[in-house]
Amino acid sequence: MLQHVEGGAPGHGIDPYELETVTAELLAPGGPPTGTIRLGPYELEYTAPRAFAHTLRLLFGSRIYDVAPLSAPQRIIDGGGWLGLSVLRFRELYPDAHIVVFEPDPEIFRIMCRNLERNGISNVEPVRAALAGTDGQQTFTVTGSDSGSLRADARGSSLTVDTRRLGPHVTEPLSLLKLNVEGAEAEVIAELGEKLALVDQVLIEYHGFAELPQTLHEILGALHAAGHTYIVSHFNESNRACVPPLHLDDAYRYFLLIYARRLGGRPA
Repeated sequence: MLQHVEGGAPGHGIDPYELETVTAELLAPGGPPTGTIRLGPYELEYTAPRAFAHTLRLLFGSRIYDVAPLSAPQRIIDGGGWLGLSVLRFRELYPDAHIVVFEPDPEIFRIMCRNLERNGISNVEPVRAALAGTDGQQTFTVTGSDSGSLRADARGSSLTVDTRRLGPHVTEPLSLLKLNVEGAEAEVIAELGEKLALVDQVLIEYHGFAELPQTLHEILGALHAAGHTYIVSHFNESNRACVPPLHLDDAYRYFLLIYARRLGGRPA
């Protein structure tokens, strides 16, 4: 399902003190499970307040999606848009970029679209589908939070969602690909195949979950083969599973952030 969001885009940042104050209120015990807040220039509808607050801190505080200036023509594909916060940050950074954003959860998709519309975010194509290795329909676990997934174990209800391959959307050079697809990242990259070389910059949230195959090596191998140089980060100190002292057990669960870019001088 493809929709177009029209309007103008705010170009203001968010004051760090205001960000800390608003997110602390969202994290306080006994707060409402859904609602609307005002943050800087934005009016934002939310669900899952803890996940919402942590995402605000990561994107607008730690700035985990802030990358280099975009190659022209400025095109971004955002796989896993959730409530639209990543699109808001990309629009702040790259006011002229065309953004295609995928989100499969029907209710989350509606909130995302409302957040984009009420904040006048333009030149965005929201797609109500999950990125996957095949086109069609698959069972998706809806959690009401940011953990809805095709692949990972999650507490929630199941429904059938549309799935889309990434390859047909990458037919020309792409400035930035961001994937936060809850365990489906390896199959999405594998399906893209040689077209990965058309992508200048890549951001992938890797989900290292015990119930999923280990695929970090596959993703990094694909990036290397496509000519990318990569960095793997543990986000920040709140990602405790990746902060020493390290350990693994049969219920391991960790997250990594992969950033990659095609650099002209990289040896083959």
